[in-house]
Amino acid sequence: MDSASWAAWLTDPATRSFSFQSPRGRYTARKEYRSRGGQYWVAYRKLSGKLHKTYLGKVENITLERLEDVAVALTGHGAEATARPPPVDPTAVDGQAKERSHQGPHGDPLLLTKLSIPFVRLSLIARPGLSKRLEEGLERKFTLLSAPAGFGKTTLLSAWVGELSDDGRPIAWLSLDPGDNDPTRFWRYFVTAIERLQPGFGDTALALLDSPEAPPIEVILTTLLNTLADLPADTVLVLDDYHLIKTRVIHEALTFFIDHLSPRMHLIVSTRADPPLPLPSLRARGESNELRFSQEEAATFLNEVMGLELTAEEIAELEGRTEGWIAGLQMAALAMRGNADVAGFIAAFTGSNRHVVDYCSDPASLSA
Repeated sequence: MDSASWAAWLTDPATRSFSFQSPRGRYTARKEYRSRGGQYWVAYRKLSGKLHKTYLGKVENITLERLEDVAVALTGHGAEATARPPPVDPTAVDGQAKERSHQGPHGDPLLLTKLSIPFVRLSLIARPGLSKRLEEGLERKFTLLSAPAGFGKTTLLSAWVGELSDDGRPIAWLSLDPGDNDPTRFWRYFVTAIERLQPGFGDTALALLDSPEAPPIEVILTTLLNTLADLPADTVLVLDDYHLIKTRVIHEALTFFIDHLSPRMHLIVSTRADPPLPLPSLRARGESNELRFSQEEAATFLNEVMGLELTAEEIAELEGRTEGWIAGLQMAALAMRGNADVAGFIAAFTGSNRHVVDYCSDPASLSA
């Protein structure tokens, strides 16, 4: 605290929030932005069902003394809070949620890098069309971004949500891994990500997840959804690498969450294969936004990334045959390498192509 490394940590783009607790009080601090004036920090705490906020200041103002003063201001108990720490009740919803928010099932710590937006890397393919589609998709509740490994899904999303965050829109990110197939762990990370959208909104859900006899997940999510109905601004939550989730009960609970999602929240799922979510019904209701390669992006991929030399007519025909399916384009490109009769190959390329059949008949390919 009050050191050069402390200031550097606060300034780091990956640092978006932190929890503060002392004998004088506790709260969550969140980095926010203004188009003029740059970044600053705001403290949030929920008391008696109402969310309170206090301006902390810019990085140079975030001293231990300033943090303590704001803790007193947000306790609502004045001198009593200064004299001794608030009582600790292990069953209290509001009293313990913040302390548990960085712990996983059975007290295991949560890995905060999973909740950070990845740094933007140089993309192999410029995708203004996809960025525009992502922007347009904010009018719906759900966006699906599906493509095989190495096609820049995370790069595209991290660059795009970075622009949204700079404009002041609250953004939360969760990078999934195989360990998140444990339902309790998955939902703890999920709710903690939502805490970054609006501090205090996940308190009750986190406490219920931790209770000795936790209620059904639909009950917990109902509590969370009712709270999200009071979001003060439009928000975005990204679930990256969702193809790693194989647990049926998680898919079912996420379906329940999407079906009842607040209009103030937009959920983006990035995956290597379409997830077992109710995509047809979401399409039918006009509530989903699904992205695929455009002809221009297909041309860049096939000629620049895969090293082919296709004409515009050949690219258009192949893009039409695959309907922009990125995995199909990849398999076609691999099969065309060294093929002297490119035109004949494209004309004959169908779902019965050996590479397509091998891909679709191998269950491992859907999780690769």
